[in-house]
Amino acid sequence: MKKILYIIAASLVFAACEKIVDIEIPSEDPRLVIESEIYNVKDIWKVKLSLSQPYFDQDSADDVSSALVFITEMGGDTVFLNYTDTGMYVSADSHQCIVGNSYELNVVYKGQTYSANEQLQNAFPIDTLMSFFLPPNDRSFPTGIYVFLQGKSDSFKTNYYLFKTYRNDTLKSSDLDDDQFGSVSLLNSLFNVNDILGEIALGKLPRPILFDVEEKDTVRVEQFALTEEYYKFLTDVNAQQSRSGTPFDPPPANPNNNLSNGALGYFALAHKEEVTLVIGR
Repeated sequence: MKKILYIIAASLVFAACEKIVDIEIPSEDPRLVIESEIYNVKDIWKVKLSLSQPYFDQDSADDVSSALVFITEMGGDTVFLNYTDTGMYVSADSHQCIVGNSYELNVVYKGQTYSANEQLQNAFPIDTLMSFFLPPNDRSFPTGIYVFLQGKSDSFKTNYYLFKTYRNDTLKSSDLDDDQFGSVSLLNSLFNVNDILGEIALGKLPRPILFDVEEKDTVRVEQFALTEEYYKFLTDVNAQQSRSGTPFDPPPANPNNNLSNGALGYFALAHKEEVTLVIGR
């Protein structure tokens, strides 16, 4: 009985010591966020400007409409972009980047200049976009129609890619990849596309870019060749977006970028290739 009384008394003591402590979360002034990606194919150049927000206040970001924005091909022409009611700064005409050339973005806002420089990478085109039906088998491969692509690997340097895959014009996946390891890359450079069933009989299966499609579906794949720096930026962004609140999550942090003067975001150049396939029997 005495033990029970002691336990109750101790519980009351600890309960009386409870105190709610308000922790002030540090914040900072809004920072300029710059987002732009331009390509080797002719298109309207676009730059989106907004202001950053506190981590615990994630309402829609405020657009910036009073900046001076221009892109210069190093040693070449300068293109000025104008603000539109879409929240974007856009060029008046279509332009395209040239492989090997560097381009500089400049944004002048509230007396401050923010700049970034990027060079357009070259890339091998996609050689093949194919599909095949895998019937029921005694292995662990699910039955269904597989879609995969094949491209060349570069023996002299590592190339970095972003693949966007659409099924009937609906984006199904965005995959970062590189050609450093040919057997596991989405490029499937070591897979024999001329003997698919023979490869499967040997226990090999190309790494699919899409699965669970149906006959007459239209599959479109966009390949973007990136700089290593932009590849790492997107990898960091994906890591932050996949945080699930576990102890194993990376700490919240702004990804490294190529922008000066403390701006957030990225100014990117990407070499774009595109292939389309209609699923047959």
